[in-house]
Amino acid sequence: MALLFKHTDSLWGVWKLEETSDELFALLNNKEVYLSQLEQIHSESRRKEWLACRVLLQEFVDSSVYIAYHANGAPYLINSSLFISISHTKGYVTVLLQEHPAVGIDIEYYSNRVQKIRARFMNEEEENALDQKNEIEHLLLYWCAKEALFKMIRQNEVDFREHLHVTPFTYDSEGCFCVQETRTEKREKYNMKFYVQPEFVVVYSSPKSKKEN
Repeated sequence: MALLFKHTDSLWGVWKLEETSDELFALLNNKEVYLSQLEQIHSESRRKEWLACRVLLQEFVDSSVYIAYHANGAPYLINSSLFISISHTKGYVTVLLQEHPAVGIDIEYYSNRVQKIRARFMNEEEENALDQKNEIEHLLLYWCAKEALFKMIRQNEVDFREHLHVTPFTYDSEGCFCVQETRTEKREKYNMKFYVQPEFVVVYSSPKSKKEN
């Protein structure tokens, strides 16, 4: 098994993709639920990501709970009151389960490609707060935060630079910070947590995600 992390504060974990799709399928307890959907996925890499998410899910809930999708593509759980968010990156998948609907997680592997798209999501205040000694990692955390927030607000036509905002925070191996969306009239604020590893970074919504005023 390639379960890297399993946290119980928000029920989230990371799975390192080391198995074949057949090996991952063998780990599933509720194979019959997913078989017809799996048959429609032909890419081996996509099959592995898809299966690993479901294997990871059963680390936290029983086999009667399974993943389905809304018309907009957002995942939800059958036979559970919990809310789910899913993310994958090169070689890893992560799943987050929480009791509140504003749930979001994002994982990104370490790469300097984030520098090429920074103008699309970083505003001036966020740029000025970057840790220059850990610029790539810090940029990845900002990117993951906005990806997770995008999943949380479930809105169309979102400009990551103009509508999604991260309160500048000190770079570290783990910690928390505040985000805000200005896409809706509510202009909601949320608390996020982050986790840094040599190969990847993860940002996810806090168990009590809405920020207290």
